[in-house]
Amino acid sequence: MSALGEAIAGEEAALYAYGLCGSRLFGADRDRALGGLAAHRARVLQLRDLAGAASIAGTPGGYDIAPPAGEAGARALLADVESRLAATYSDLAAATSGDERTNAALAACECEVRAIGWGGDPEAFPGHPTD
Repeated sequence: MSALGEAIAGEEAALYAYGLCGSRLFGADRDRALGGLAAHRARVLQLRDLAGAASIAGTPGGYDIAPPAGEAGARALLADVESRLAATYSDLAAATSGDERTNAALAACECEVRAIGWGGDPEAFPGHPTD
């Protein structure tokens, strides 16, 4: 699958994960989850527009998403999905140029910030080994 197709699949996985987690989060976490859901909806529409009429099979390939158990499980799932999507956007940035590269890099940053907000470990270069 192309880097663009991977990004679309990752966004669809994020939408699915946020849908699963929404009912397990409360208060400020629920509000943050709704914000994340809205951000991913906007990104997937932007990516589909970028893909144009080309049919890209966007399946959550590589994402093993199961309903989380409770609030802690929901936060962990969202941190994982956001972190993995940040790496996917990093790959998309490497595969593109110009405005597409800039948008992919910004999306990677946004995903990494959300991952950290959900309790994920910060990564200087998401998706790339630090060794």
